[in-house]
Amino acid sequence: MGASMKVIREINLSTTSSMPHDISDAILSHISNFAVGLVIREPGRGSKVLGSGVLVSIEGRRGILTCGHVAEAYEKLTEIGLIRFVAVGQQKRVLRLADAQTIIVQSSDAFSESKEVLDLAFTALSAEVASSIEAQGVFLNIEKNRAKMEAMTLAEGKHVDAMLGLIAEFSDKPFIEGREFISPMRGALHTGHICAQENGLLTVKAMPYNLHELPRSFGGMSGGGLWRVYFAGDEKESRIVATVLCGIASWQIDDTNIACQGWDRIDQALVPAVRKNVRL
Repeated sequence: MGASMKVIREINLSTTSSMPHDISDAILSHISNFAVGLVIREPGRGSKVLGSGVLVSIEGRRGILTCGHVAEAYEKLTEIGLIRFVAVGQQKRVLRLADAQTIIVQSSDAFSESKEVLDLAFTALSAEVASSIEAQGVFLNIEKNRAKMEAMTLAEGKHVDAMLGLIAEFSDKPFIEGREFISPMRGALHTGHICAQENGLLTVKAMPYNLHELPRSFGGMSGGGLWRVYFAGDEKESRIVATVLCGIASWQIDDTNIACQGWDRIDQALVPAVRKNVRL
């Protein structure tokens, strides 16, 4: 698989007075350690964007957290391609699904019909595969994230909500170079604010000043982590205080809003299913 990755920022955070210009670079640098893009290799045609995911460890079980509808698209394949959002090291690798176990809590394409529909999945990796990925990435410890979530709910402070994942619309068509297909993949760091929560489903609304830079379709972002990033500082300098995974992108509601499976759904529905079905 030939693939190149260019991570882009949709937004310029210097345009908001509550956030200094360098915070987007710090956010990207941190959460890209946990992020993966998921692609399907098409023989003779390069690679096609499928979705995104987050590297997580659930009670010692290392794997990929993503959406149920994304996992349904790959669970019966023999392999998928993993794309990293890091600027150094190996950005691509092939994941043979015979070495993995996928747990889908629930999946449905009829998202708009019910806000109660779950859309979660976890692909558990073998110890060998997980260790090789961990050489250049980080598996988020779900238990520590839970503790941090409980602590941060009581804390007040400046924060932004951010998602990182692939965008099919921004990715270029595959081309041939030498004897292999090159599939240029593009990811986006998309920031906004959680504006609604119902039955564990979160709605993230884009910031108004960057609407002209948004894609028509966020296809490929599904399964990408939704992070709440707390920061401190002033207009000249800032620093990240804490980052918490609070959900994953699930589907696009309209031009400015994305529905996300919230932390409660991950913690109360997915984690018990993984605990029950995936052996340590």
